[in-house]
Amino acid sequence: MSAPRPPSMSFFRRPPGRLGTLAPWPLVGVAVLLVVLILFTPELVSNGLQPSPGIRTQAELVVDKTVTNSSYHFYVWALGETIRYEWISIGVATDLNWTGTGPVPFAALNWTSWHNGSEVLSVIVSTSANPVALNITARYVSPGGNACYEGLLAFYVASTTPTGSESLYSQSGTSGIAVASPLSVSNDSLPATILLHDAGSGSCP
Repeated sequence: MSAPRPPSMSFFRRPPGRLGTLAPWPLVGVAVLLVVLILFTPELVSNGLQPSPGIRTQAELVVDKTVTNSSYHFYVWALGETIRYEWISIGVATDLNWTGTGPVPFAALNWTSWHNGSEVLSVIVSTSANPVALNITARYVSPGGNACYEGLLAFYVASTTPTGSESLYSQSGTSGIAVASPLSVSNDSLPATILLHDAGSGSCP
């Protein structure tokens, strides 16, 4: 008489029901994980409120110029693409005698032209003046806090003969703002990005 055979492992397996066939547990786990990510990731689901001051609200100045266009193009906006400022103000001065070397007399400049916007994502300025100086202020307000971004900057484009190549010289009159100078206009160094100074919540008028 032979010894009894051990029960087959299949005896202990529970046959999959209809629910197990339609929704295998690995797929259910992935779906639950996606729902959790959507609920707890603010970048995926917006609550309609502006964020607290931080890296996304940081204001920047983008400087652009091409050899075929005599005008500068200046863009002031935030690192975050959908950040609305309470207001952005850009003063333009063209009465400076500066050719890229030596200090710029920012305190003596006349800001004769102003470009202002309220409740805007950006303000854009175009000018053919050379040299040119900018006086920039951007105020950000949200339920999570306020911030003020500012910058005094000057720009001058020098043309080299007979090649016709151009170099962009920049200088900052605001502590904490770093600029690269000079930059070649013709070798794809532009557009250039300059982070404005974060002056905190109490500096804007």
